Amino acid sequence: MCEFCVSHGEGKIWYENMTNYSRELFLKVNSDAGLKKFLSHFGQAMQENIPRAEKWQTRLPRIYNLLLYPWFTRNQKKNHFGQIVPLEGIENVLDRVDSVIRLPCICRKVATGVEKRYCYAVGMDTSHIIEDLPDFRNFDKITTTTAKTEIKELDKEGMTHSVWTFKTPYIGAICNCDQDCMAYRVQYRSKLAKVMWKAEYVAAIDPDRCRGCKLCRKQCVFDAVNYDPANAKCTIEITNCYGCGVCRAVCPEEAITLFPREQAPRAAGNW
Repeated sequence: MCEFCVSHGEGKIWYENMTNYSRELFLKVNSDAGLKKFLSHFGQAMQENIPRAEKWQTRLPRIYNLLLYPWFTRNQKKNHFGQIVPLEGIENVLDRVDSVIRLPCICRKVATGVEKRYCYAVGMDTSHIIEDLPDFRNFDKITTTTAKTEIKELDKEGMTHSVWTFKTPYIGAICNCDQDCMAYRVQYRSKLAKVMWKAEYVAAIDPDRCRGCKLCRKQCVFDAVNYDPANAKCTIEITNCYGCGVCRAVCPEEAITLFPREQAPRAAGNW
């Protein structure tokens, strides 16, 4: 289990501990005013800070990796950190929360200038906090059934699912991300900091079922699928696998499954 499971899981996977979605916990680690302040500067902070960090990393890579990378990572762990969660884990969370609000995705707005509603505020009702914030006030309250249906479709489109804290360990959002996501850019593409854990799972491909169509390879944004032309089979590079599970949605042979990361020696400590 990841570091947050040990610290905030109470003996289980931390994002399955519903205390972490409660208003009672939120008020212990944050406040309505604090969250409102954070969200009001969220888009601007990404727009300014990420390109600035990329410039520093390019100019002074050794200093950046030695000092700034761990500093940013520690800061993220305290304030706004995530974890990849496969579809069934997201559905389990949605089955147990009372409030779901569909939000504009600020990451995509910063990255592409286009508004997409791929983010969901879950747990406590935050509408009174976001209703007068320009970036977030265009929201919809929806049912858990609607959210599950929408996220299942996003799964087929290759969107990786994740949960996010707003002052750890309070979990306030489910996000559905592609390569336009700022978390993907910060952690995977630019390697500016760690901002999310990989999933508690990794993928495996059954060689007897695989027909080598390579659809899973196209779906994976983490370069975790290899193709062997000699055998016409795909395999998972387990050290690269984030365990998101979206590769399963496009496999016509149902050859892909997930299993616990801790059962894979090469991936067990790789978060």
